[in-house]
Amino acid sequence: MPATRLAILTLSVITLATPAAAQNDIGFAPIKPHRITVEPFADNQVEDLLATLTRLVGAIKNEAKWVDEANIHFWRLMNRLQTGLVSPAQEAMVLARFDALEKAHPTAKAFLDKQRELVRTRLIGKVAPEIAGKDLDNVEFKLSEYRGKVVVLYFTGQWCGPCRGEYPYQRLMLELHKDKPFAILGVNSDDTLDVARQAKADNRLEYRTWWDGYLEKKTSGPIASAWDVTGWPTIYLIDKKGVIRFVNLRFEDVLKGASQLLQEK
Repeated sequence: MPATRLAILTLSVITLATPAAAQNDIGFAPIKPHRITVEPFADNQVEDLLATLTRLVGAIKNEAKWVDEANIHFWRLMNRLQTGLVSPAQEAMVLARFDALEKAHPTAKAFLDKQRELVRTRLIGKVAPEIAGKDLDNVEFKLSEYRGKVVVLYFTGQWCGPCRGEYPYQRLMLELHKDKPFAILGVNSDDTLDVARQAKADNRLEYRTWWDGYLEKKTSGPIASAWDVTGWPTIYLIDKKGVIRFVNLRFEDVLKGASQLLQEK
């Protein structure tokens, strides 16, 4: 990234993070900072998403391959549900549709149980589930140890071009918020621990990372599997109470989202 663009980004994030009380009294009310907002879904929006899912999975004719072929459609549904606020009633609508699909496809029960668990625990407004494992130095640690801090959680890997595109933003956030209750945590999916360690050193990624193992070009590590991550990078912004607030903000938006959460009382 050109230095001038980074400088502009730095200025914009610092401006966003400056509390109104710290500004000089010039007679006018302070200009409200630009905010990233997450809007509630309307019922008809959720109904449309479920109708699309039903149509797509209904077109799968081979019952033996139903789960394999339906997986991408459920993943895309979840991506879209993670862009807004789902009400309890709307969540119940989603789960009821999954129940109906299980009646039509009883052999898919385990798969649909997993989809239910994702809806109950990975949507915006949910407390992020625990992650426990070893870092790149083989030391055990948990996500819950960072409660009280704003956490940007990256599912990432050196093998992934778009993941590498996030590195400058990660380094900038670490510099901007080094004296604040803030942390970046990574779930690394490179094929060996040595590759993960070298990438961290070469790219100055000075944050703690679980190594999750990237096997046979599948997101088959235990953490990525538990979180149903099949797109890379996947990014969760988690507030000081451990609540998921944004999902998959990229580039400048992740800077704004992190600064916004740090401003909250």
